[in-house]
Amino acid sequence: MNRSYDKVISKQNKHKTYNSIIKSIISYGSEVWPLKERNLKLLEATEMDLWRRAAGKSKLDRVRNERIQNIMGVKHRILEDIKINQHRWYGHVQRMEESRIPKKILNWTPQGKRKRGRPRWRWREGIDGDIRTRGIGENRDENLWTDRDQWRLEIRRRRRTL
Repeated sequence: MNRSYDKVISKQNKHKTYNSIIKSIISYGSEVWPLKERNLKLLEATEMDLWRRAAGKSKLDRVRNERIQNIMGVKHRILEDIKINQHRWYGHVQRMEESRIPKKILNWTPQGKRKRGRPRWRWREGIDGDIRTRGIGENRDENLWTDRDQWRLEIRRRRRTL
């Protein structure tokens, strides 16, 4: 029998296991992932499968995801954590000196002509779009990330609005 279905294990222990082990494994290196729609859906499906198993429900029970989240007391989703980590990394790289390799890579544009067709989705475009849609740094200086404490406050403030 799968231990995640076990009613003897408390919800609190399931949350601790999820937060300490599963979430860290799933989101390892996520600071630099270009989040495409397909990847977002796979991450959401994986996370909900884990919560569904922990709740002891199967797809055949026809219980909606929102209900599973309420049963398990899920406060925020893994995608929010990944995006927060990406914003934190973006601010960190922006504060680096121009001579640092991560900063050079972030600002690098390849020479020559690109291949035919639609350009590939780049990490920078995803971050810039996400910052715009979340309204991070609205009505403020363009270089909000230069002040580390202010950048963290802004990211945390926007997390609450998700």
